[in-house]
Amino acid sequence: MAILARRFTIICLIFVIFALLMAAAVANSDRATGGWRNGAIDACVFHPEINCMASR
Repeated sequence: MAILARRFTIICLIFVIFALLMAAAVANSDRATGGWRNGAIDACVFHPEINCMASR
């Protein structure tokens, strides 16, 4: 039973580390979008009134 508890503890610690890394990745995902508007590059091509980085 002690071996099973030890393995469960190790697996839980691995999952906690993974969850913390994923939370940090999601928290840092709000980087500057530059010329992207709503995730589509065609906004810069078909709507010249939008100030895109590529059109400057």
